[in-house]
Amino acid sequence: MRSRDPFELLVLTELSQITSSKNLWTAFNRLRDSVGTSPESLAGSDVKAIEEAIKPAGLWRIRARRLKELAEEVLERFGGSLRSLGRLSTEELREELLKLPGVGVKTADVVALFSFGRPVMPVDTHIRRIAIRLGLVPPNAKYEEIRRVLEEGLRGEDLAFMHIALIRFGREVCKARSPRCHACPIRGLCPSSKG
Repeated sequence: MRSRDPFELLVLTELSQITSSKNLWTAFNRLRDSVGTSPESLAGSDVKAIEEAIKPAGLWRIRARRLKELAEEVLERFGGSLRSLGRLSTEELREELLKLPGVGVKTADVVALFSFGRPVMPVDTHIRRIAIRLGLVPPNAKYEEIRRVLEEGLRGEDLAFMHIALIRFGREVCKARSPRCHACPIRGLCPSSKG
């Protein structure tokens, strides 16, 4: 899998939250074409221009301000490139990413995995649901516990592939509502299976 620029991935991850894949890519492509997706272009742009570009993703006012603030911070602290963070240990990398405005643990892990190739498993709602349904973690498990359990269980596996596969599995088979247990290839192993 091709490594994506860490800042561009932060932009994509911010736009991906609570929206469809189609709306994410429409918003991202409009942003790239009209404003740009570099820290320099976002920091130097008017918030209204960013808002207009990312409207398809929803929550455009909040997201536009966040993206501009994030770009300004990356310019100020890192000279516009997060690539230098690659020299840090995985935990130090996560800590530095978490210091950036609007970056939470899942976003930090997405960047660590897909931009820096670190052995971390970002946990989204689909992956959390699957881990709970399979009985890998209790229903009240927090992000870090789920991440740790999955990373230990998948040690040696391609975590980028597994992350994408689990999300797809959660969207298409192990859905939040009306899971398709009859079509599940692991229904015999799943304590939550309905058949």
